[in-house]
Amino acid sequence: MNIYQQKFYWKIGLLIFAIIIVIVSLYYNNNLANALAEEERKKVELIAETWEEMGKDDLNQNFNFFIQIQKSNTTVPVIEVLENGTFKSFRNIGLDELGRKLTPEDSAFVYRQLEKMKAGYPPIVSQITPDKKNLVYYTNSTLLTRLMWYPYIQLAIIGAFLSISYLAFSAARRAEQNQVWVGMARETAHQLGTPLSSLVAWIDMLQMNEDESVVQVANEMCNDTGRLELIADRFSKIGSKPKLEPHNLEKYLLKTLNYVKRRASKRIQFSDNLEKIHGLEVSFSPPLLDWVVENLLKNALDAMEGKGAISIEVKDKDSEVQIDVSDTGAGIPKSNFQDVFKPGFSSKKRGWGLGLSLSKRIIEEYHKGKIFVHKSTLGKGTTFRIVLPK
Repeated sequence: MNIYQQKFYWKIGLLIFAIIIVIVSLYYNNNLANALAEEERKKVELIAETWEEMGKDDLNQNFNFFIQIQKSNTTVPVIEVLENGTFKSFRNIGLDELGRKLTPEDSAFVYRQLEKMKAGYPPIVSQITPDKKNLVYYTNSTLLTRLMWYPYIQLAIIGAFLSISYLAFSAARRAEQNQVWVGMARETAHQLGTPLSSLVAWIDMLQMNEDESVVQVANEMCNDTGRLELIADRFSKIGSKPKLEPHNLEKYLLKTLNYVKRRASKRIQFSDNLEKIHGLEVSFSPPLLDWVVENLLKNALDAMEGKGAISIEVKDKDSEVQIDVSDTGAGIPKSNFQDVFKPGFSSKKRGWGLGLSLSKRIIEEYHKGKIFVHKSTLGKGTTFRIVLPK
């Protein structure tokens, strides 16, 4: 199991754990809300009973006591309605019903609140006389409403905090990884520089030898040191912004293709449509673009295990150039389309998983383009696409 599979299972486990926390929190809060709602209904029933008693005898000796019970309700909105549908009294709906005459606007407001209450809880019946009854409507208090919304607001805030923290942590981690890659690349270039300088001097001496066989060997060594110098140049450009200038795209792609072709099995067939872009110039860094295309070609060779076909197809669009590198190899599962560009991900037993990661950095960060798996079918092959802006 590689690191990305482990991360996937960790994410699934943490997601399940988070869902359990949410369910438990909502269940507990729902129980509290139901208990509070039941208490509020009992309070309204008590108020309805006081209205019922007060309506039986205006001179009831407990009249002041009933008024105090009415006033003790400072949270639950209630409206008492007569049998003919008009309201008799109300409390906690945003108006002070005591000590002043209601305006038509106030009355209209009360009736609007009454319609909202009718859509909620069923009314409590206040039986004034055997033939006369009033209805008491009510709705949730502000406290109960806040309690019901509290867990959702809390979870939203926690979710936002965790999301921001994750994004910040990921950005910091990526920045740290980038610094590691840059440091390793530059150190590699620096370490290659010293022995290369020495080898070039020794090769110059060998080329002055009169023995043709020695000169031939020296020329081959010169080609290899040239290759090493190119590799060192590529590594030295990682981490610094390369200079992008217009270059003949056909020339450099053909050069890279021929280099890989000479070192490939004779059972590998190569094809291209580079003659269709003859003279097309695009702004890019030749050493870095060569590196990316060469890496894709070598991955294609590994995927076919010595037999198959590789093609390079270039499409000249209005604002961009598309470079498709295709093979007839083993293919890539769709679930790995994004993972193949992550550091450390490799389908090879001895692979380091750095080639495509560096390729993505070169194309997207340095050239402001795109590189992705355009299409892939298991057992039939894969097409990688590079998009360069004009």
